[in-house]
Amino acid sequence: MTHATVPPDYHPQESQVKIASGLSVLAGIYLLLSSLVNRVNGANMANGVVFGLIVMILAATRLSGKAGSWAGWIDALIGVWMIFAPWVYGYAGEGWMWNAITVGIVMLVLGIWSATASPDEPMIGTRHT
Repeated sequence: MTHATVPPDYHPQESQVKIASGLSVLAGIYLLLSSLVNRVNGANMANGVVFGLIVMILAATRLSGKAGSWAGWIDALIGVWMIFAPWVYGYAGEGWMWNAITVGIVMLVLGIWSATASPDEPMIGTRHT
């Protein structure tokens, strides 16, 4: 019986990091632009612009391989912040609330996905040869 072999240069963790980090860059861009376009008040706009920029920068450095899994975890924490920001800033119940919550959930999921697959760290269950 023959076994299928995976090319030696194939690393599924790297693909996962690239996909998750690339999508996180897009989520950061969306957060930044939606904050500017929706004409929210000053604090909400600053929140979206600042955290959108941070997510973009961290995800881009993770995508380029210059940052470790910590960048994904910070993106995930920013996602949690965005989920709770409507109640902190007092705009719960407004349309902008759902934008912040949705983007926060996307950032949380993508940040965890990126952080849990690091090409420089062995995955659980892999053998060291």
